[in-house]
Amino acid sequence: MAIDREALRQRLLSSFREEAAERLAVLEHELRRWQQAPPQQESLETVFREVHSLKGAARAVGLSELERLSHAWETLLSALQRGQLAFQPLLSDVSRDVLRLLQRAHAGETLAEAQYGELCRALEAVAAGEPPPPRSPLPRMSVAPPAEAPRSVSDSVRVPVHLLDALLYHGEELTQSKLEAQALRQQLRAAQLDFQALKQRRTSLASLLRLLRENLADGVAPATDTLQGLLDYLDWNQDQLDRLHFNSNQQARAGTHLAAGLASLSDGFTQGLQEVLQLPCQTLLDGLPPLVEDLARQTGKRVRLVLPDTVLQVDKRILDELRTPLHHLLRNAIDHGIEMPAARLSAGKAENGTLTLDIRQEPGSRFVLRLQDDGGGIDAARVKAKAVELGLLTAGEARQLDEAQALSYIFESGLSTSRLLTDLSGRGLGLAIVREAVEKLGGRISVHSEPGRGCEFCLRLPLSRSSFRAVLVRVGERLFGMPVQAVERTLRVPRAALRRVENKVTLSLDGQVLPLWSLAEVLGLEPAGEGGGEVSLLLLGAEGMRYLLQVDELLGDQEITLKSLGAQLKRVRNLLGATVLGDGTLVPVLHPQDLQRSALSCAGTAFAATPPERRVARPRILVAEDSFTSRGLLKALLESAGYEVQTANDGLDAWNALKQAQFDLLVSDIEMPRLDGFALTSKIRADRALTELPVVLVTALQSAEDRAHGLDVGANAYLVKSGLEQDTLLDAVKRLL
Repeated sequence: MAIDREALRQRLLSSFREEAAERLAVLEHELRRWQQAPPQQESLETVFREVHSLKGAARAVGLSELERLSHAWETLLSALQRGQLAFQPLLSDVSRDVLRLLQRAHAGETLAEAQYGELCRALEAVAAGEPPPPRSPLPRMSVAPPAEAPRSVSDSVRVPVHLLDALLYHGEELTQSKLEAQALRQQLRAAQLDFQALKQRRTSLASLLRLLRENLADGVAPATDTLQGLLDYLDWNQDQLDRLHFNSNQQARAGTHLAAGLASLSDGFTQGLQEVLQLPCQTLLDGLPPLVEDLARQTGKRVRLVLPDTVLQVDKRILDELRTPLHHLLRNAIDHGIEMPAARLSAGKAENGTLTLDIRQEPGSRFVLRLQDDGGGIDAARVKAKAVELGLLTAGEARQLDEAQALSYIFESGLSTSRLLTDLSGRGLGLAIVREAVEKLGGRISVHSEPGRGCEFCLRLPLSRSSFRAVLVRVGERLFGMPVQAVERTLRVPRAALRRVENKVTLSLDGQVLPLWSLAEVLGLEPAGEGGGEVSLLLLGAEGMRYLLQVDELLGDQEITLKSLGAQLKRVRNLLGATVLGDGTLVPVLHPQDLQRSALSCAGTAFAATPPERRVARPRILVAEDSFTSRGLLKALLESAGYEVQTANDGLDAWNALKQAQFDLLVSDIEMPRLDGFALTSKIRADRALTELPVVLVTALQSAEDRAHGLDVGANAYLVKSGLEQDTLLDAVKRLL
């Protein structure tokens, strides 16, 4: 069927306007910062990427003047980024002139060659280290912006009526659930008032109960009125309890019914919205044939594009974000991968190169997009050499990489194996943009190459951005979520199974020796204690590498709603976003690919493969006491007995010390500011890493209730200061150690 190129061009132009508006806004923000201070490397990288992507988008829709202007600006930025050109205020002024011209073109002004050609020549001269030729000032806008910007195709979605009917039905169900929730709230309020009445009635009888106890203690028969009052209360209390029991059963059933209804409603409503937002993948493929034809014509190559006949539907937001990465991959495949016709014939290949795009659904609400070419492939040796040249690897590390690990470095910013820098590619930026975009969507990208036979890029992505499953783990007192698609296995192994090889901890698994890191160390957190004889591990796979992360506890997996970190935190290393659990706990969601890169930068692990030998000669004791005198006496007494002693001014200082270092025993006062001894002991017993720590309470409180309270919170010894002798404390400490 013939391609309606004009209709395609109009749709692509609508998409380009939306994309260009975002990129121009970022450039405006960055250049404003350049006027205040010379740009840092991060700002240069941001501007470089945005201009590079803007150039590719302009080429895709045939806006040659914008493409030429963006390419000239990109050349200047490349010289500045590589240190070939020192920054000076002139560069900021020229860059702002380019931005203003791009903004005018985006607003609807038709650019004449005299406008952008003169500026392009100035950019090229500055990039070459020459003084810019004199230029005429930019004229005022000759065309006013349209009163109403044309609507982009991504501003609206065509929705079948039956899908709206389903959403309307869910809306009615939501109203019913709201009414049920209001009724349940009223019942719970009534129950609250009933319990309050029960408590008030019990309080009013406190004097009768005290009188009855006194009579019984004195051997005096209680008065008839007293007994009758208590019997009446017991009868009333029984009736009240029966009614409360019946009502609580009713409320439990209503709560169960409401929870089930809301769960069903949530699932149905989410599924309905997903169906509304889903578009056929064909919308992503429509503009590719003319794009490939134009790219092939520019490079002098002959390329045939093979597209899938797919009916798969994917979240519109995924498809929108995927368009730019796919264009980058196509440009790289044509410019770097497919050989010139003469070279292909001499290699025994067909004169026409072939690009094959395939899209298939995978289990677990995911799909895979594969782009394959039959070109020359990627030379892994050249990738290693370039990585060493850029300082990403040492020569020794490069020799140890296998082919898959070496190819993963093509996604590093600035790394390109192309010997020639062209207006299409060769700056080492496109694939870095592709990886960042794919990972931002919660996906993974991998590459496989056969030298002389071709290359394949494989993108695995979710079908929707609405649902997300994560494995919850605990590290110290913090919870984290790990995307379930990145986790191959969860396992617990004996600590003795870990081995240290060249100062790195490893584990032999499935016949393969895998590197292992502590998640606490990778994230820069305080490492937890070694715990028992087993370690909890996550087996992850990313960028051709399998590795293990040690965590304190595995808490299972569950469905979550992944939230972005907001405009102020667009990109945070090691984090994809965050989620809120059902109990209101805020949990960061980890970025698997970032974690791998962070792990590789770690020198070792925060724990040894086998437990280190403990110092037996001098056990460590922490003394928590707010009195300077008592603190000094306890410290001197324990040190004279051969113990190593550290002191804390109150309970909170003691808690912080326990979380930062290892102790064998705690001696604590009870009456202390901020955190008393009872509360400190309770926190220790509730902490998995400290629950076995012996606690000796030394206090002036000597009542039976205080002793019972000390036993309830989990103290191992309760010593009263008024009768405390040195031997008593030392005997207790020795027995507990």
